Amino acid sequence: LLLAEIALSPPARARRDAVHRRSLIHDRLVNYVAAGLLVATVLFNPALAWVNAHLFPMTAGIVSAAQAGIVLTALLVGITQPVQYSFRWLALTWIMVVSALLTSAIKGYFEPKILGDILLIPAFILLGTRIEGALLRQTMLSLQLLIMLVGLWELASPGGFGSTFRVIDYYVQTRGYDADAFWAGGDLFLSSERPGGRMLLDGLGLHRGSSLFLEPVSLGNWAIVGTIFTAAMWRSLSNGARLFMLVSTAVLLVTCDGRLALSVILLFCLYLPISAYVPDQWSVAYLPLLLLALVGGEALGILAEHQDNLPGRLSVGLDALRSMDLDQLLGIRADRVRFDDAGWADFVQAQSVVIAIGLWLALACSSFGRDPGNRMAKHGIMLFLALCLPISNSLLSIKTAALMWVVYGFCYARGRLTRMEGNAA
Repeated sequence: LLLAEIALSPPARARRDAVHRRSLIHDRLVNYVAAGLLVATVLFNPALAWVNAHLFPMTAGIVSAAQAGIVLTALLVGITQPVQYSFRWLALTWIMVVSALLTSAIKGYFEPKILGDILLIPAFILLGTRIEGALLRQTMLSLQLLIMLVGLWELASPGGFGSTFRVIDYYVQTRGYDADAFWAGGDLFLSSERPGGRMLLDGLGLHRGSSLFLEPVSLGNWAIVGTIFTAAMWRSLSNGARLFMLVSTAVLLVTCDGRLALSVILLFCLYLPISAYVPDQWSVAYLPLLLLALVGGEALGILAEHQDNLPGRLSVGLDALRSMDLDQLLGIRADRVRFDDAGWADFVQAQSVVIAIGLWLALACSSFGRDPGNRMAKHGIMLFLALCLPISNSLLSIKTAALMWVVYGFCYARGRLTRMEGNAA
């Protein structure tokens, strides 16, 4: 009775309430930092482009340092949580770091970018396991609105957009591009005009918009990830938010005029509702099945030979993968070959085929539970990676990949929490 009286005494309750308040404040602060980092992945490039255009020249080192700061902060925020959510991704991070150091030792030099690129994946998965659903939805809806408005402004006033960000100068200063490669004219990215014209709304004199991403392909990738987000969060979105995501994603598709983005989103509209009833770990089959399909399509003459269309780009990706020697496959070749249009070849030569296969298995075999939204997110992300890898390395582009991995991490944590609550019951 004495112990009970002491435990329930005002000082004891006050201490307990103070600890509880500090915990709530800490959790809220962590959530706002997580949301801020997600916003920073979208805004830091246009912010640096504006500084380059109006204040002082940027360098590749400044851009890399900004991205590294965002990734490392995301990693630090993500690891400060219960081990049941973080252990798998911390182990994956450790393996990636050791592998990067080992291949660098064999090559005789170290490329920080290689390590930074690969750490983006577990860093933002971990960040996604920390963020609350309500704040994630608010952040995504706000970013979607901002990106759509900037994209519409770009289409309406390409001169004003170009003079604000001076995209050509930014990419020449920070990415090593040749100014003569920007054949389309003006201050916009080189793919702002397609030689054959736009696919959507051709004849209106519009260029391909890029919004805050400064180049159209990333805007298309954002639309794809936005579709995955909408499917994953459908049950928790209001009717107004659902309508806004559907309409705004269609606007972004028209703005960027992305062929891959349109194809993938149309496929998602057909497949994701079905995938809600398919175990999420079956997604491990997407990449090997795609590789088999490409080999079969080439044998049947279906793939166009290096033409500027989707079958032609898939053919380029297959040829690049087949052309790699053993040193490239192991990630130990000293000189890097440029695989601009073959994401999986570029990834393998940077990280090794062992890491590539291991990463695919780790991502695909993680359990998301039975929730339909979680399953659609998992299938959507893994299918997007499988379709994207032969032609680009977008899974390492922080501008859009950060959101994708945050959604992955959020749904992974949501699935684990549901399973733990079920076991406790």
